[in-house]
Amino acid sequence: MKLKSLLIGSAALMAAATGAKAADAIVVPEPEPMEYVRVCDVYGAGFFYIPGTETCLKIGGYVRYQIDWSENDDSNIGLIGGPIDDLDGVEEGGGWRKLARANVTIDARSETEYGTLGSFIELRADAYSGIASLGLPSDLSPLSLNGLTRGVYLNQAYISLGGFFIGYKTTIWDQGLSGEFDKGGYDASAHTVGYSFVPGNGLAVTVALEEYDYNYDYTPNVVGKVSLTQGWGSVAGFVAYDATAEEWALKGFASIKATQQLTLELLATYSSDPNKYGIGYDYSLGGYLKYAATPKLTVGFGGQYFGDRQNGTSNDDWALGGVVDYKLVDNFNTKLAINYNDGDSYADGVFSGFIRFQRDF
Repeated sequence: MKLKSLLIGSAALMAAATGAKAADAIVVPEPEPMEYVRVCDVYGAGFFYIPGTETCLKIGGYVRYQIDWSENDDSNIGLIGGPIDDLDGVEEGGGWRKLARANVTIDARSETEYGTLGSFIELRADAYSGIASLGLPSDLSPLSLNGLTRGVYLNQAYISLGGFFIGYKTTIWDQGLSGEFDKGGYDASAHTVGYSFVPGNGLAVTVALEEYDYNYDYTPNVVGKVSLTQGWGSVAGFVAYDATAEEWALKGFASIKATQQLTLELLATYSSDPNKYGIGYDYSLGGYLKYAATPKLTVGFGGQYFGDRQNGTSNDDWALGGVVDYKLVDNFNTKLAINYNDGDSYADGVFSGFIRFQRDF
C-alpha cells in the first residue's frame, strides 16, 4: 500500500512538472530606474537639468497688480511719447486706473565648444481697466500701443551663443534711474543681432543692430554700450543712431555706493533731434538717492530736468518723485510712488503715482 501511494505521488509530481514546462513562464519586469530632477547650479539658483539631457532650465516670472492715480491725463506722458494734451479730442480729468499683469520667463542653457548656448522667452499678459479709461483718442489704434490690449504677447524671444545674440529682446539702450519719474531708460523690445564682449575686471562692451520699423530696408539702428562694474558701483555710456530718423542720441549713467545702505544714481541724456532713443528733449539731467533703511524697507527721492523740448516749443520741464519699497515677505513686494511734473509744457503742476503689489517666482 505504501509503495502504491509512493508511485501515484511520483506520477502526479512528474505530470505537474511537465504541465509547468508547457505553460508560458510568467516574467515579472524589473522596475525602470527613476530619474530624479537634478539641480543645476552652474548658472545660479533656480536652474534644473531637463531629464535625459545636459540642458539646464529655469522657469520664473511675476504676478503684478498696480493701481495708478493722477490729477489729470497728463500722467499718460510716457505711453505715447508726449503729454496727452497734445492730442486733439482729449479732455482732462483725474482718477484711478488699474493694471493686472502676468509675466512668465523660460531660460534654457547648455555648454558647447563655442561657449554657453542659451535661449530666453518672456511672455506677458496685461489687462488694464479699459482702453477708454486711459483717455486716448478714439481714432488711435490699440495695436500701436504694445501691451494695452488684453491678452498674451511676446516680450522677448532670443538665442545666444557665447557673446552673440539674435532675436527679439529688450534694447541694450535700456537704463534709467530707480525712481518712477524719470525718462531715459525704457524696456522696449526690438528685433536685434549683437555681440557682448566681457574681457574681465567688470568691463563689458556690447554692440547691436536693432530694428523697430515694419518695412523693407537695409538700414537698422546701431546701438553701443560700454559699462564698468566695481565694488563702489557702476558706470555706463550709451550711443545710438536711429537710421530711420537719421538722428543720434547719447546717454550716461552712474550708480555710486556711498555706504552699504546709501546709493546715488546719476543720469544724463542728449539727442540731436527727435528719434527712437531720445526722450523728446534735447538734453536732460537727473539724480536719485536710495536708502535701504532695513532689509525690508527702502526709500528713495530724486528729480530730473528736461531742456529744449523737441516739439517746436523748446519748453523746459522738470519732475520730482519719491518711492517707498517694502518687502512684506520673501518674493512679495510692494511699491508706493508719488511723482510731480511741472514746467513750460504744463498749465499747472501735476501729481501722479501708483501702488504696486508684486509676487515674484
